[in-house]
Amino acid sequence: MEKLPSVKPPGQPSKIWRSIEKVTNDGKSTKFTIQEIPEDRYEDAVKHMCTYFLADEPTCQCLNAKDDPIFVQDVSAIWRLLLTEGISIAAFTENPNGGKPIIAGMNALGVDFKNHKNNLSEYEMKSLNCKNTFAIISDATKIIYDHYGVDKYLYAIGLSVDPAYRGYGLGKDILKIRDLIGREYNIPATCTVFTSIISQKSAKGAGFELLATQDFIDIVDENGKQYFPGINSKTLEVLGKRLS
Repeated sequence: MEKLPSVKPPGQPSKIWRSIEKVTNDGKSTKFTIQEIPEDRYEDAVKHMCTYFLADEPTCQCLNAKDDPIFVQDVSAIWRLLLTEGISIAAFTENPNGGKPIIAGMNALGVDFKNHKNNLSEYEMKSLNCKNTFAIISDATKIIYDHYGVDKYLYAIGLSVDPAYRGYGLGKDILKIRDLIGREYNIPATCTVFTSIISQKSAKGAGFELLATQDFIDIVDENGKQYFPGINSKTLEVLGKRLS
């Protein structure tokens, strides 16, 4: 299989998708700019994901990923590869202490092409837990090819919001941007595995539909051993959406 083409021309500046002002239930107002993550913020984005996503996402939490240096090394490498595609997005907000804007939330995004290797396939993971989790998550979304009859789709490996900025509904706002990404880069559909009730609710609020679901208790290896024993979530949901 050929290596996948790029949907975003090299050297194109980071696109600003939307500026929004959000108000929490207690009346606190904050402005956010949702845009493609610029190259000079890639390492900040990886740090954000290692700090918040690995601590909160159910499969990573179950495997204590944040305290496993090999897992962290592998997933960080995956996120860096995704970031180089140039289409991952973040909600930035003003830093009250001055300096660079704060990454309040982000979504690491990539494009998969039918019958092509994606840009993550050449990275050899050393952490068995990371390798297994990635295989389970990535394989589940392939159903989109037959479901929507497309030859490429937008996928994600991690949606995360800084705890200091939760309560604004940023997760749903970030997910809605996929409509704009699809139109801009001619990507007909998107599909992602959502593992927490909160993210599943956000995705459905952003117009995603349920394509498949599986109980975590049923996700086992060839010996019947659960991959995620004691996980703090009942099911994973594969959610998709037409973008254009």
